[in-house]
Amino acid sequence: VLREESVDKACQPLTFRIMPGSMKTIGRMRNADFVIEHTLVSRIHCRLINQDGHLEVEDLDSANGTYVNNQKIQRTRLAAGDKLRIGHVELVVSNEPIAD
Repeated sequence: VLREESVDKACQPLTFRIMPGSMKTIGRMRNADFVIEHTLVSRIHCRLINQDGHLEVEDLDSANGTYVNNQKIQRTRLAAGDKLRIGHVELVVSNEPIAD
């Protein structure tokens, strides 16, 4: 689960669930699995992969980069508590289940 940490009080916080064995994209375009409408987010910005019990993020040659814990990455494994930044949106990795 990825949850938005700092949110505009007028907006609903973002929560992304990535099921085991799945791969999801984040981007500005409607054909992304998870859409973030922000000018600093590329059309298809990055990919999240949940495989073998591990969550990874891979930058897809985005214009502004993908950051984990303030480090620009190409591909890396995520752990609970890691902060994933895409444009000005910061998401926190959580192992906690979310309500349906």
